[in-house]
Amino acid sequence: MNRVQGAASPVVENAAAGRFEMAFPGGQAFAVYRRDGDRLVVTHTEVPSAFNGQGLGSELVRGLFEQARASGRRVVPACSFVASWARRHPEFDDVLSPRR
Repeated sequence: MNRVQGAASPVVENAAAGRFEMAFPGGQAFAVYRRDGDRLVVTHTEVPSAFNGQGLGSELVRGLFEQARASGRRVVPACSFVASWARRHPEFDDVLSPRR
C-alpha cells in the first residue's frame, strides 16, 4: 500500500496521554514519553505494521524533535528507533539531552 505524500496530519502532543501523535489516512502513529523536568524521555514509537517502511516513523520523530526544540525541551531517546533516527540527523543534536 502506498501512502500519499503529505497526507499525514501534523504531529501533535497529547500531554494528558504522554505521547506525540500523527494521524494519517488509515491509522495513527505515536511516540510515548515521560517528563523528567525539561526532558522528554521517549520510550516507545509505534506505526501500524501495514504502514511500516513508508517514512511515517521518521516524520513522527522529526515533528517530536521540532516541537521539543521550539518549547526549549530536550529529548532522551530511550527508544531504539528514536536513538537511531537521532544519529542520522545531527541537525537535531542541540535537542538531545546530555547524559546524566
